[in-house]
This record gives sequence, C-alpha cells and structure tokens, in this order.
Amino acid sequence: MATLFMSGIFNYGDPVLNQPLYIYGWIIMIVLIVLCWVVWRYPKWGAFKPFHGLYYAFKAQSQAAFIFNMGLISEIVSEREAKCIFDYSKWHYEGLSKVQAFLFNYATVFLDNIDLAHGLLYKFGGRNFDVEIAKKLQNYEWESESSVTTGGIHCDLILDADNWSVKTSPQHAIIESTSEQWNDANPNDQVHAYPKFQKMLTTGIINCPPGIKSTITIPWSRIDAAFPLGMSNKAPGPVREMALEMENEDKTQMSQYYLPILLGGIGFACLLLILRVVMLKFL
Repeated sequence: MATLFMSGIFNYGDPVLNQPLYIYGWIIMIVLIVLCWVVWRYPKWGAFKPFHGLYYAFKAQSQAAFIFNMGLISEIVSEREAKCIFDYSKWHYEGLSKVQAFLFNYATVFLDNIDLAHGLLYKFGGRNFDVEIAKKLQNYEWESESSVTTGGIHCDLILDADNWSVKTSPQHAIIESTSEQWNDANPNDQVHAYPKFQKMLTTGIINCPPGIKSTITIPWSRIDAAFPLGMSNKAPGPVREMALEMENEDKTQMSQYYLPILLGGIGFACLLLILRVVMLKFL
C-alpha cells in the first residue's frame, strides 16, 4: 500500500468549507506566480524599456535601429518597427476555422521553410517574421547599412522626421494606403519598407501624396546640439553612468533578500520535518 505524503495531512478538510488543504496550497502557488510576474514585469522589465527593441530584434533574428525624430531624440527599436510598413499578422486570412485561426501562424503563408511544429513554436513564442516577409515581397531589395553594434545586435541609424514609423500617425496611414495601391498595380515591384518608399518618392517613381514630406532639412545648430563636436570620446556619458548606477542599485536591493529567503527556506524545511515526525508518531 502506498504511503501518503506526510500521512495525508493535506487531504484533511478545513473547518469552514471542508475543502482539502492542498487546494489552498495550489491557490497560494498561483497567487505567488502572479505576484512574481508582476514584480518582474513592471519594476524589472519596464525599467529597461529603452532596450526592448534589442530584445525584439534578437528574438526575431533581425537587426535593430536607432531611430531619430525631428528633435534628434533617439530610441532603439527593432528593424520591424523602423522599416516595415505593414503588420502582416493583422491581414485578413479567409477560410480558417476557430481552431485553425488559434493555431495559425501568418508567416507560414509567405515563408515555405516553416513546418507545423516550428510554426506553433514561433506563434506561441511570439517571434515576429515581418522583416523576412517584407524582404521576400520586395524581391530582397532591402536597405540595410549597419552603423553601430549594440548588445551584439547590428543597428542602423535612421532619421524619421515626419513620424512615418509611428503606427498611429496620419503619415503612416497615408503611406500604408499609397503602398497598397502601388502594390496592387505593380505586383512585381512592391513596396513594403519605408526606405524604399522614400527612395521612390525622391526619384519621382511615386508621386508624393498630400500630407507626406519627401525631404526635410534639419538645421545644423540642432545637429550640433544633439551631437556636439567637442564631446570627448573617452567620456563615459550620462547614459552609461545612469546604467551603472541602476545596476549597482539593483545588486544592492537583491542582496537584501538573500538572507531572508535562505532563512525562510531552512525554516520551511524544518517545519515540514517536524510535521512529518509528529504525524508518524500520533497518527
């Protein structure tokens, strides 16, 4: 006959609802998991928001980009955010049942080197294939000249002075609509990236639609203010200093929890041992 864990003490019902005690153990475990996720999601993951683009670029196995606005304020984003006009996962795909739609990975429509197992892995793993799809639809005519490397990821330097890459901007909606019209009329010369769209505007292949600026002049004084020529190359810079301060602060905060966690684990193990001895003696 099998011996119950701790003589089945967790199978006893509580005095109020008469539910087994292990039910409450599962509830406590679920609550702890949710709390751990919240603690990781906001204070930890949220603190590194400026570097999220590197993570998504690494996950998608693409490049990243330092993208600058009109004020020459930069943000590091994935190559998809910086270059792709369309979000292919939001395209309408007909003939799918509810089960198929749940398991469906949009990348398998465009890329023939993804089998079912990897399609499911990529879908639930959240890997984005927009860059690969855009490259294929553009016959691999792709603007990519990495200027820097950040965290092992090659990064382009892109100036977006007219908010083209801001998905909620009116400019993006105009570019998306104009590109759709061009692609319908020219299936062998499609436009799926902002650099190609801008190149076709400046060469006159596509007429500049109302609300879009094909060229923008940045005053030299603004460039010098953002990238002063007199800045020392050896200076660590305020961003690096801030990153080091955050790292040291994080290490200090974590060191405060090591001893309580260790003592709590030892105490819980001792409590289980005592309960085990008591149950074997009196039951």
